[in-house]
Amino acid sequence: MKRRKHRAAPKRFIVVGRTPPGSWPVEVGVHPAGRDSVVAISVGPHPMDAGGLVALAAVLDESGTGLNPAFAEEFDATALHWLVPLLVRLHAGEDVKDDIVAGYRARHGRPPERRP
Repeated sequence: MKRRKHRAAPKRFIVVGRTPPGSWPVEVGVHPAGRDSVVAISVGPHPMDAGGLVALAAVLDESGTGLNPAFAEEFDATALHWLVPLLVRLHAGEDVKDDIVAGYRARHGRPPERRP
């Protein structure tokens, strides 16, 4: 009898930042899962974009209270500095998913996209 391989369910990301049309494309998403949260960053035009998934702890600075300067360019380009305090709270284990969605909606007048 063959054993089936168990595949983990795909992570669902909230797309929280995207550069405006006509600029160099940058997109940022968050998979909110407490200390196990992941940030997705994509830079460049499709299909030649570069990016990846980064553990939330790496996106925060060493003290865990601000943004790691290595990600300042992407956060500047997508106007995402409003998100940093929520990421700090998320890393501390708080459930801020609704706050992330509300913050996005307040800035854009609509809910954010969600992607698998």
